[in-house]
This record gives sequence, structure tokens and C-alpha cells, in this order.
Amino acid sequence: MEGFQVTEIGEKIYCILDAGNSSFYVVEGEEKAAVIDTGITAGAKILPVIRELTDKPLLLVITHAHPDHMYHIDEFDEVYMCHEEKKMDPETLVMLTAGKLKPWEEIHDIRTDSVISLGGTELTICQAPGHTPGSVVVLETKQNYLFTGDAIGSGCGVWMQVPGGTSLEEYYDGLVGLMAWLVKKGGRMKFFGGHHTQVFESTAHPVYNPLSLGVLADLIDLVDQVIHGENLGRPSNAKPFSKEQVRYASYGRAEMQYCVSRIHRK
Repeated sequence: MEGFQVTEIGEKIYCILDAGNSSFYVVEGEEKAAVIDTGITAGAKILPVIRELTDKPLLLVITHAHPDHMYHIDEFDEVYMCHEEKKMDPETLVMLTAGKLKPWEEIHDIRTDSVISLGGTELTICQAPGHTPGSVVVLETKQNYLFTGDAIGSGCGVWMQVPGGTSLEEYYDGLVGLMAWLVKKGGRMKFFGGHHTQVFESTAHPVYNPLSLGVLADLIDLVDQVIHGENLGRPSNAKPFSKEQVRYASYGRAEMQYCVSRIHRK
């Protein structure tokens, strides 16, 4: 497992951290095991690492179409991803997936309330458009673990300056819908993001800022403040993806990198 840090975070649930600080997860049921995202480890395969954890038939669930979450898609035959990612223009989609994307007819579509059975436990999906138009979160129903990809950030905040993302208005609506869905499911999930080590990189909370329902609530307020011009934050040194300036805004425990062009106030 050289180059990977493996931690058992629940019964038959594992977090795998790769050398690039991307986190992906393995959830083993009685009949199948699901891999949630893949990280990005160029020049190596991840299946040997996963096969040290489980011998069950595998399926892959991708939270969103970015290379650090689906780079190893070609190692899996049964793949699930929300087809709303098609809303990105084709050139952007190819760039963001490093050309690794399978043909859409080979990928099972997932939407809010889609259920993937592993035997003895289920994975239930909720759409969370924003970071990408097809971003989803994945709820493991037996131990109540929620895998959020990059939909609400991982301590250092969500990146909304990335090409192909939605407007902040669409993001706000998606976050409100996600909150309602989580509350309906009981609201007491354990949150696991797509970059586990980022809990130590928060600007507002540099010691520890794990994801939670409270972070999501603060993020809803933050996006609303930015949309209405009440909190535009400050210039950011986060990675730019265009010539437009990236800004950083925070509220409570929520943080966001964004570009003003993503605000579509009428």
C-alpha cells in the first residue's frame, strides 16, 4: 500500500488517502463492495490496494467528474455517476476528467433517492449541484455515513471558481435541497469529504474544522450573503482557472472560493 494511507473509519468502511491528498472510500456489504471516488495516482492502479480490503464484487460511485475523484474509472466495470455532468460543455468536461471519462452509455445514472444495494446496507444518493452540475453526496444507510466529495468543501471550503460549476444561485438552491433531504433522513450523519486532510487547512479554523450539518447550514447562509452582496469577502490566492480574480468569503464555519461572474442576480 505504498503511497496510500488506509484507515478503517467504521465497520467494513475504509478511507484511503492518496499521495495527492485526495480521499476515497470503500464500503463493504454482504454481497458487494462500493468504492466511492478513486483519487488520482498517475502511473499506478488502485485496485491492488482495494483488494487488500475486500474480495467482494466491486462497483464504483463517483461524486463528481473531476480527475482527483475519477481518474481510475477505467479500472472498474460497474460505474455510477450523475449524468447532469453532461451540462458542462464537452471541451471543459474532457479537460476536467483528464480524458479518462467512459462513454455515458457505460455509466449508470444516479439521481436524488437513487439506491444502490450492497447487501445488508444501501447507498442512497442526493444531488448537490454547484461545484459541478452533477455533484452528488452518498449516504451509507447502515452506519449513517455521508460521503460528500467536494460538494460542501472539506474544511478549507468549497471551490466554486472551477470551470463547469453552476451559478451561485443554483448552488444555493442545491444546498437548501440537500439540507432538507438530510434532515428528512434524520440529520445525524457522520460527514466525510473528498480531501480528508483539508480539515487542517481551513483559513477561518486553522486547527480543526470537520464537515457537519452545521457547516452546511453556515454555507447556505454564506452563499446567500454573497449572492445579495452582503459578504463579498476578499481577494484570494487560491488557484485561478481563468484570468478572473478569485475571491475568498467565509461565514461561521463555512468557506468558499468563487468568482464574481458566478453571481447571476437579476
